[in-house]
Amino acid sequence: MAQPIPVRQTSTYWSALQESVCSVCLDCRDDGRCGLPRDSVCALKRHLPLIVDVVHNIDSSQMAAYVEGVEEHVCRRCPEQDASGQCSRRDQASCALYTYLPLVVDAVELEDQR
Repeated sequence: MAQPIPVRQTSTYWSALQESVCSVCLDCRDDGRCGLPRDSVCALKRHLPLIVDVVHNIDSSQMAAYVEGVEEHVCRRCPEQDASGQCSRRDQASCALYTYLPLVVDAVELEDQR
């Protein structure tokens, strides 16, 4: 895996994710703001540089390759996942990265084309 991208260089990716993913996220409020509790951090925001790195390092027409990449390079570093590899947020579809992964991949790839 390549060196992680500094957060300051991911601002265009964050904007792309907000536009395509956050806008359809079930945690999005009617006014467009994130509705997650204040003590909760969205996986998209928490792991943005890693997410972009994973998408950049995978070239596949199969979403399974991206799922595997996310689980290997992002989930294993996430504080929500326990030592045995279990994540209740992922299992309950409350992890935006895992739930909206196809949209995330599309947003990063589209931003790369711009």
